[in-house]
Amino acid sequence: MNERLNQLEQRLIEEDHKDLFLQMKHTLQAITELEEKHRVVTAKYGIHGYKVVGSEEVMFSDTLDEVRELIVQTLEKTLDDLIHEGHKHHEKNFKDGIE
Repeated sequence: MNERLNQLEQRLIEEDHKDLFLQMKHTLQAITELEEKHRVVTAKYGIHGYKVVGSEEVMFSDTLDEVRELIVQTLEKTLDDLIHEGHKHHEKNFKDGIE
């Protein structure tokens, strides 16, 4: 995913929309911080004798990974619409626009 993010950053800088990349980067960082906070809480629960269900932890982690992927895909679609803005035959990803 890091390579995709680097490519997105370069393309957005070229299109003069680095602000979109920074917003996505901050959102992904917030998700990572939430995941780390959850790990700490889960570890504390384990130390205090609460049962931690492994399958639920895997599901939580997988869900956050899916959310991250959806955020990147949405930015890729937004960039596609930005690049093709004004093109008559381009099928928009977002019918309500991007501006």
